[in-house]
Amino acid sequence: MLLEARNVSKAFGTFLAVAGADLCVEEGEMIGLIGPNGAGKSTFFNCLAGETMPTAGRIVFDGVDVTRALPEARARAGIGRTFQVPTAFEDMTVLGNVMVGAFLRHPHRSDARDHARRIVELTGLRADQAARSLGTPGRKRLEIARVLATQPRLLLLDESLAGLTPSELRDAIALVRRIHEMGITIVIVEHIMEVIMSLTKRVLVFNQGHVIASGTPEQVVREEAVIEAYLGRGHRRRQEEADGRA
Repeated sequence: MLLEARNVSKAFGTFLAVAGADLCVEEGEMIGLIGPNGAGKSTFFNCLAGETMPTAGRIVFDGVDVTRALPEARARAGIGRTFQVPTAFEDMTVLGNVMVGAFLRHPHRSDARDHARRIVELTGLRADQAARSLGTPGRKRLEIARVLATQPRLLLLDESLAGLTPSELRDAIALVRRIHEMGITIVIVEHIMEVIMSLTKRVLVFNQGHVIASGTPEQVVREEAVIEAYLGRGHRRRQEEADGRA
């Protein structure tokens, strides 16, 4: 087991954003976290990444308790994460941005540059392009590239495919598949069901801070609680109509 999160809870004052959530991730898996806005999935995700300390529960990565570890320590341990809103060092090139991540494992500048170039090529970016000139798709790829340069064993993708056109989305899904084929374990938070259905084999569904379902994407989208909380009753009616026609 690469990652074990047991009974993780996070309270903000009297508001319980995450209530006793569990997640076990085996090495090599790609798992999706879904749910409506405010369901608690992003807070849970931040607890895994170390951006938010849980109020209760335990998080173990590769046999080591990282519950109270800072993001920097988790990055060194092999946990990398992206953010919903990608950021960049605007005055640097794409290569320079990716080198920032590469320095975590490669302290010598020449080694960091060589490693960063390989990552830039993998992600389909231009090494000499100014970061400030990138649009949304490029910025999302740059953020993924910078995290990949840290050589994570576990990659946490926080809506990294949101806001893309259909063609951009297809390219992004292909990139995530390539990353997974490199042996990197992935947990992905995403609202786009096409992404979840295309990439993951196991999904956790959050609602009001609780995990309300777990299983394959095909299983969870048919559960009544998931349909009502995440997809809405209209989807249920359409599904029943489709089943009746089949």
